[in-house]
Amino acid sequence: MSATRIQVVRNARVMRAALLVFLALAAAGCSPRRVAEGLLLGSQFVRTANLAYGEQDRQRLDVYRPRTVRQGAPVVVFLYGGRWQSGSKDEYRLLGDALTRRGMVAVIPEYRLYPQVRFPAWVQDAALAVRWARDNAARYGGDPDNLVVVGHSAGAHTAALLALDERWLREAGVPAGAVRGFAALAGPVDTVWTDADVQALMGPAEGWPATYPATHVDGVEPPLLLLHGSGDRTVSPQSSARLAARIRERGGCARAILYPGVGHVQIIVAAAVPGTSSAPVLGDLTTFVRDPRAMACRGESAR
Repeated sequence: MSATRIQVVRNARVMRAALLVFLALAAAGCSPRRVAEGLLLGSQFVRTANLAYGEQDRQRLDVYRPRTVRQGAPVVVFLYGGRWQSGSKDEYRLLGDALTRRGMVAVIPEYRLYPQVRFPAWVQDAALAVRWARDNAARYGGDPDNLVVVGHSAGAHTAALLALDERWLREAGVPAGAVRGFAALAGPVDTVWTDADVQALMGPAEGWPATYPATHVDGVEPPLLLLHGSGDRTVSPQSSARLAARIRERGGCARAILYPGVGHVQIIVAAAVPGTSSAPVLGDLTTFVRDPRAMACRGESAR
């Protein structure tokens, strides 16, 4: 057996053993996320926590950078999900770890949530976080001219709005074209609001068209990558497929990738802990960050 094959087998055994321990501790009542972090977090990154990007309590962010980062690393601003009502940057240490392993600087902000605020507060916060990342990336080894925004679920909706409705970044002071691309994972990006709680947090019904990313498609968007699992029962994968088709029909650059059988949570787990899934979410994101236009202009595909 070759040395490479032996290493692959060893890695697979270690992963299986780690997952068994994870399941045992989770069954015993321990936090699955904390157990996973204890098992899987590496030491190759440096985390700088709770940096202010605004004056509000939740306008704080964490920066993850490779411990041996060279100046000029790509920068990813990641917007987490939580139905615009929950979530915390502290839940995404494994994602910060995964991105730094690929040579990126990751910026993960908190943002204001319902019921304390309604739309568009979290979009405004995300835009301010992007402004902060552009202004401060070089201090952490990042390239401010190589900036990509990624979001999952509700965060994917925000990322799509930042991509398609230029006013949010413009009002935050981000120059046009400063973000090279946007990626949305399992986002409600081409849909209508039907659930009462979402209708409430999006504000009066007459304003809902402005909350729909598809409303703002004009064909001159930055590259947009839409990743979704075909097994998603929370947000229909057709939401991503429809938006990509709309953008391409108008002459824009967008690509939807559907992963067979992958669910709503599985897709972000696959990005944060790639060894637990056959869906190449982290690989596709890495390819996109390296060259957003080349990746997004290929059109729709399934894995």
